[in-house]
Amino acid sequence: MDDFQFNVDLGGMISILSDHLYSSPDVFLRELLQNAADAVSMRIKAEPTFSEPEINVTADGSSLSFTDSGIGLTEEEVHKFISVIGQSSKRGNGSDYIGRFGIGMLSCFIVTDEIVLRSRSVKEPDKAVEWHGFADGRYRVSQIKPDMPFGSTISFKPKKDCEDFFTAAYAAERLTYFGLPLPYPIYVSDGSGMKLLINSLPAKGSSKKTVLQMGKRIFGTDYDFLDCIDLRSKSRLFSGAAYILPFTVSAASGLKNRHRIYLKNMLLTESGVSLLPEWAFFVRCFINTDKLRPTASREDFVADEDLAKAKEELGKCIADYLDELSFKDPALLARIESLHGTALRSVACENERILRTFMPYFEFETSLGILRGSSLMDYRGTVYYSADIDTFRQIKPIFSELGKMLVNVSYTHEKRLFEFAGRMGVLNAQPISESVIEESLLDCDEPESFEGLLSVFNTALKDFECRAVLKTFEPPQISCIYVPDREAETKKDIEHAKENSDELFSGMLDAFEEEVKEACSALYLNASAELIVKLSKTEDGEKLSAFAKILYIQALISGGFPVRPKDMSIMNENLIKLIEWGL
Repeated sequence: MDDFQFNVDLGGMISILSDHLYSSPDVFLRELLQNAADAVSMRIKAEPTFSEPEINVTADGSSLSFTDSGIGLTEEEVHKFISVIGQSSKRGNGSDYIGRFGIGMLSCFIVTDEIVLRSRSVKEPDKAVEWHGFADGRYRVSQIKPDMPFGSTISFKPKKDCEDFFTAAYAAERLTYFGLPLPYPIYVSDGSGMKLLINSLPAKGSSKKTVLQMGKRIFGTDYDFLDCIDLRSKSRLFSGAAYILPFTVSAASGLKNRHRIYLKNMLLTESGVSLLPEWAFFVRCFINTDKLRPTASREDFVADEDLAKAKEELGKCIADYLDELSFKDPALLARIESLHGTALRSVACENERILRTFMPYFEFETSLGILRGSSLMDYRGTVYYSADIDTFRQIKPIFSELGKMLVNVSYTHEKRLFEFAGRMGVLNAQPISESVIEESLLDCDEPESFEGLLSVFNTALKDFECRAVLKTFEPPQISCIYVPDREAETKKDIEHAKENSDELFSGMLDAFEEEVKEACSALYLNASAELIVKLSKTEDGEKLSAFAKILYIQALISGGFPVRPKDMSIMNENLIKLIEWGL
């Protein structure tokens, strides 16, 4: 059986690179920069005394050239590494180099039809080589005079409609974006002789102000970040900074296209999905790593144990920073929570780790004032919560007088947050119920004195799906509180809808009403309130009935419950009666 060699269609390969592997045509600049940086790194490794690492780019709109002072290529290496798809001089050389897949040069054919490479290697200083590559798959190699410096120069002209990629301004912007952290100077020129240094970062140990200014430059913002977080891996998997956004963002916006994540000083991706914890949506990160492995397109990381460990350490860096702020700068922490708390709550509703990390910093409205989650977590008794703001407002004064903890969770995500926190054991929390409310109210010492009052009130309130209950509670200024029952409220809503619907729809509502269970809401009368005491001494049933209806509707109003026109009419009618009676 005979063996045969694969034949590679270069045009097809270029189509794969441009349409499927790479996300944008400008990636050829990244690939050339990576090759140049790797060549310089290889020379530094080969010549420890080498002290002039440099990359020069010239773009004048009609052509582009890349020149590096790197190790250079011999003719044998040109044949082996430049002319063979998939072969790389850096594969097997450890983690010192960026490129590993031997396809970087091909990316240039996305924007050009012909590439010229001239190189002089430190391995053969008395020789130089020139390589011509064409988009149709041809190439030729020849010896040239060794009168060029060590290193390589790659030059080419644009295809039709690709001229915009070949200007100095565009090259400077994209190369800064791709290679800002590179330790070697990168200069860009338009061919006039003036060179612009495009990559310079603050030295290690720089002030926070300097690092914050660097963040504005990296992300091109016209606003100031709230603060920056030092990102440093104990296992040396990464380094960098996280910048806290000064405006509210949605957790649903995710982590895509907002960061600058570099591999060996070269931009790998803007997406933090694979590296950053899902709750880090409120920061923009500048991260550099030389340990994690890239995918073939070098636009993401390979999912492995190191990536999982890096993700965990990044989350810890941010969480530790917030913990430190809680005692170093609580005002800043409060600012962060006010901006990003809602979105963080939405994530913490489903993720136990996020819940435990951020719950101590969330603020809540409680019967004992505005408190942080840390106070609720340390609370020894039961933390009751109400998802109905009207119920919370009604019974807040009572719980406050008793020193009991009641939390208003009517805001976005908070009810789900407390339900999840209760299941996970983060809080000793349970929803408020009528039984809990009734247990918080004291029994009256002399209930027989109020029997007549209760009898009249219950008769008067029957049409409102409500019952009167006698209790004693503080403060005495509150005469009564209304606590709704869900079934009773549903029945009232159906009755209201029937009053404002046609015959057909009313018939449908009748069917719904039959399915609603019989239930009553409660109007708790305060036996220690002066008004209730005086009413208990009134023997006129008609007058007590009028007061019952007035107090019921007033309780609805004070609790923020819906009050319909019919209810207001009833209250006005009974107030007029009181006036007519001279009360």
